[in-house]
Amino acid sequence: MTITTIEKIPSPYVHHVIELPSPSEGEPSTKISCLLHPTLIPLLPSPSSTPMIEDPPYEVHNTLTKGFGMFAKRPISKGSLIITEHPAYILPGFASNKVSLEDFEEVWRRLPREVGKEVASMANCRTLEESPSIIDGVARTNALTIQLEFPSNFPDNSPGAKHYGGLFLKIGRCNHSCGINAGWEWDFSTLSSTLFALRDIKAGEEITNTYVHPLQSKADRWKKLQPDYRFDCDCPWCNHKDEAEQAASDRDREYIGTYVPTRPTYVKWAIDLCLPDDFVINSHLAVLPIIRKEGLHRLLPLFMEDIVRCYAELGDEENFRLWAEETVQLCRVGQKELAEEFSYMLQNPQRNCTKWGQRKRLQEERRQQDLNYDFEADDTLINLFGTSPP
Repeated sequence: MTITTIEKIPSPYVHHVIELPSPSEGEPSTKISCLLHPTLIPLLPSPSSTPMIEDPPYEVHNTLTKGFGMFAKRPISKGSLIITEHPAYILPGFASNKVSLEDFEEVWRRLPREVGKEVASMANCRTLEESPSIIDGVARTNALTIQLEFPSNFPDNSPGAKHYGGLFLKIGRCNHSCGINAGWEWDFSTLSSTLFALRDIKAGEEITNTYVHPLQSKADRWKKLQPDYRFDCDCPWCNHKDEAEQAASDRDREYIGTYVPTRPTYVKWAIDLCLPDDFVINSHLAVLPIIRKEGLHRLLPLFMEDIVRCYAELGDEENFRLWAEETVQLCRVGQKELAEEFSYMLQNPQRNCTKWGQRKRLQEERRQQDLNYDFEADDTLINLFGTSPP
């Protein structure tokens, strides 16, 4: 009998615990159990723990069909903070086959006891055969993709080597919807993710995230949900009353998916005086109702920013203020820099906006140039036609 020995491939990862100091006396520090490539560790930031919120606007409780979920305890206005949270643990991307059971178990052992208990209570759609470790199974079901910093000479060029996921105990409780009411942003400098409202959320309403690309058709979304998460979506955007409405929803999402990369933009409009003044504005205003109808509110700032900048260049203060104030409210947590820029401009648009009314000025300069243009002296035209134009 021949015995074949399978050589174990050494893991390229090392175990590392990030301990974030307490933000104030009396509050606990935060420990994040990590499995990382060793070259990443020197590049990790050293922020403090996020302060605890005494009365958060959400609560987590069990549902009848979807396990635990996050729900609004009180009305949450659009753009408002829901929670800022550090991950309990960080793992290499799921495409990697270099992580052993022993690696996962070591991540588990390094978790604080209470954190480990909450991880164990989270949904796990993987069987023991697929994911023998609870750390892996819970991550595959709930983790969010996060971005880390890599050295310029990072030695691993394999696919997925730079993909990492973080398991968040509270944000990870958000169940799926194809028309979400909350968005999240990862901040590497603070090693935290922030969850915020994309639209007004009613008291008692479930706070949702999306597990798939929302611009795909229902059929394509379900192709991802079933094998990866083991459920069929029951959100309103997957359960229209008839096939015609469902088909219309699919067409609308396909249209938005095409419009986003091909849309007219403020940047191009601003340097092309041949385009109508309202070209970008009207184009974007036509798609905003579709975006809202399909629950794609995450895309709104992309178009609202262009509308605000167009009205600024047109010197239209009434509409500028209307759209800038709306954008500031929506982006105050998710896109702080944009909200701060527009807040500053709103204080005194004509003074604080460097391009205020610029399009009107350029158009007037062009009209004056046309009036003063001397065709008889244009040598270029004489060379082209062989004679001066009549």
